[in-house]
Amino acid sequence: MAVITGTLLDFSLDALAPYSPRLIFAGSQPATSGDRLLSTRPFMVRVEADGSFSVDVQPTDSVTPAAWYTVRVEWLDSDGGFVGVDLPDWRIFVPKEGGAIGNLIQAPSNPALVWVGLTPPPAPVTPGTWWLVSNPDDVTDPRNTGELFEWT
Repeated sequence: MAVITGTLLDFSLDALAPYSPRLIFAGSQPATSGDRLLSTRPFMVRVEADGSFSVDVQPTDSVTPAAWYTVRVEWLDSDGGFVGVDLPDWRIFVPKEGGAIGNLIQAPSNPALVWVGLTPPPAPVTPGTWWLVSNPDDVTDPRNTGELFEWT
């Protein structure tokens, strides 16, 4: 099993605890791994009062056919009535070592961000990622080409 970790917050960096958040994961399609037949039945993940969460899942790098996880966030009012939902169009690919949710998402990169370094950004590189070939610690480094690449 692999572990996905993270923290669920709003954009003011407050935990959603007062709104009884529900974090729901599901597989993108049925798949197999060895003798396991994996269903797409959604499963809820416990969100702690500080917003942190952790869930053991089947790694997606060992399933056939290729599959990924989707995530849905729901929040409720004080009476348990539905208030809102986020349905991000993300593909969450999980290697056997798991990781932080933000590092597992394969979605278009933020076009305002640029990876600066002499070597390419670490894999996986998502479409829209920019790479500036430059040494950020030494502007006189002869390996600085100033070339700007975009992954498509």
